[in-house]
Order: sequence, then C-alpha cells, then structure tokens
Amino acid sequence: MAMTTMRDVQPYVDSMPLLTDPQALRLRARQDGCLFFRGLLPQDDVLDVRGQVLDVCARHGWLAEGSDLMEGIVHADRAVIESRDPRWQAFYCDVLKLRAFHALALNRAIIDALGVLFGEAVLPHSRNICRAMFPQTQTHSTPPHQDHFYIGGSDETWTAWIPLGDCPAELGSLAVACGMHEAGFIRDVHEAQGAGGSAVDVGEETAWFGGDFQCGDVLFVHSLAVHQGRDNETEDRLRLSVDYRYQPQSHPVRADSLLPHMGWQNWEDIYADWDADDPLRYYWQAWDLNVRES
Repeated sequence: MAMTTMRDVQPYVDSMPLLTDPQALRLRARQDGCLFFRGLLPQDDVLDVRGQVLDVCARHGWLAEGSDLMEGIVHADRAVIESRDPRWQAFYCDVLKLRAFHALALNRAIIDALGVLFGEAVLPHSRNICRAMFPQTQTHSTPPHQDHFYIGGSDETWTAWIPLGDCPAELGSLAVACGMHEAGFIRDVHEAQGAGGSAVDVGEETAWFGGDFQCGDVLFVHSLAVHQGRDNETEDRLRLSVDYRYQPQSHPVRADSLLPHMGWQNWEDIYADWDADDPLRYYWQAWDLNVRES
C-alpha cells in the first residue's frame, strides 16, 4: 500500500469563521499547516467541473455503460493508473483543455480567502492538476509527501485540494500529518508508487487530520505539510479531485509552476478552442512576477 497507516485521525476544524479575523486565521495556519473551509465554493461551480471531467472519462470508456454520469461509476474491467500509460495521457490532455477546470482555480472565494491569509495579492499558479483515482487500487494511492519537493520557489505556497463532489473518507479523501510542517523541508525522499512517485517516511504514531468532505469544501495545505491520499475503498466509484496552488505575488515563483502540468502540451494546445480574447489566457502575464528557474 502507498498510504501510510493512520491510527490517530482527528477531524478537520472549519476555518470559515476565521475569515473575518486574519490574525486568528494565520495562527491556525502556523499551528496546523492546513486550513479547512466547509462550503467555501458554490456547489454548482464544483459540479460543473465534475460533470465535464466525467464526460471526458465517459468518452475514454472509463465509466459503466448506462450509469448516471454524475455518479462516476467505473467500467467493471477498467483501472487506469495515473502514469505515462497512453490511456492516461490521452484522458489527461483532454481534461487540461477544459476551461471550467482552470476557471475554478480563480474562483473569487478562493482568492479572497488566501488574500486574508497572505495579507497581500495572491498569485494562482497556472499548473493546475486533476486526479482520478480508481477503486481498489490501494498500491497507487498518493503517498505521504511535501508539495515543496515538486513546487520549489516560495515555501509559503499553499495547495487547495478540492474534491469534485462529495468525498467521504472511504472514497479517498486527503489527510494531513499534524505538526510535521514545523520540521521544515524533508530531504530524505524515496521513490514510491502513487501520484507524484515520491514519498517521505511517517511513523505510525503520527497524528493526522482527516475526515469526510462535502461538495464545495476546500482544504488548503502548506507546501511543507506532509499529506497523503486515503485509499479509495469503494466498490465501483471514481474519486475525482483537483490541486490548485497559490502564493503571495511578491514571493519568487519557479518557472515551471506557470507551465501546464506534466508537460505533454503547451498553452497554445490547451487554449486552441478558447476565445482569443479570453481573460483566463496567460492571466499571470499581467503581473510583474519574480520568476526563477529553480
């Protein structure tokens, strides 16, 4: 199994009431390394993206014939693992072309919440990520890791983890190790199965934050916080989620954080069917950013 066993799982604490108290919000962020917001996003916005991603799944033959599209019921003999598998690449390239997938990352509710946390303008990275976890593929659950290993740049980068629909723990929600962000960047990283392909060791005595997510919930995770995906233990349901990343605009950003995820396409490929004057195209170029190569 890629997922580390969790013996002590504490429920997330809703941070919505702290959006009017920046000092308290920042204190919780420093203490926990994560911030959970119940119902931050309008459900219709999230479900719109879910429907479009599931439509891509259906076109690639991943869903059970005759099933309700929005239920995400997988075909009985399909289990496509995130990798360089041509079937995954074809699916993923189609997902990255969805305008709604990228627009959700710029939702005003997310930007405003992070503006309170940062106390300055927010830079949303354009390297947006979508995950699709098939049921009963426990060896490929996302292993425990720190995002800073993949992101570089500012260590004040935060990832918004958003399930595309209701996501109870058994479907494979996200869990965050309590307090491990305080130790800083962990350099002892080893290869592992699962999304990202790398992991850090976490003892079984470690306490975790975890629980069920409802459609519209958002979890922000600090780039030094150790976190992992829980196993999808359902019989036949696909778990869909997105990872969007953000940092203060004044901080340095690594150049590849502004490139399409996986590097299988460039922005012109992704924007090919978008309106030429769409404001989402190259939105980050409007800002004077401190872009670095490493």
